[in-house]
Amino acid sequence: MNSEITAQLYEAASLMMVGMGFVFAFLTLLIGGVKVIEQFCQRFSGPAPAAAAIKPGSAAKLKQDTMPDSSTVAAISAAIHLHRRSNK
Repeated sequence: MNSEITAQLYEAASLMMVGMGFVFAFLTLLIGGVKVIEQFCQRFSGPAPAAAAIKPGSAAKLKQDTMPDSSTVAAISAAIHLHRRSNK
C-alpha cells in the first residue's frame, strides 16, 4: 500500500513538472512574440503626429461648453430623487 502511494506521488510530481514546463515554455514564447511585435511596430511606424497646441483660454471654454443647462440639471436631480425614494 505504501509503494502505491509513493508511485502515485511520483506520478503526480512528474505530471506537475511537465505541466509547469509547458506553461513556462508557452509564456516564454508569448513574451518573445510580444517583443518581436513591439520591435516591428517601432521599426515600421509612421511619423509621430504633431501635438496640437492648447490655447490658454481653451480649457475654460471647453468646460463651459460641456456644462448642462439648468433644465437638464433639474431633470437629473428629479430622477435621482425618485430613484432613491422608490428604493426605500
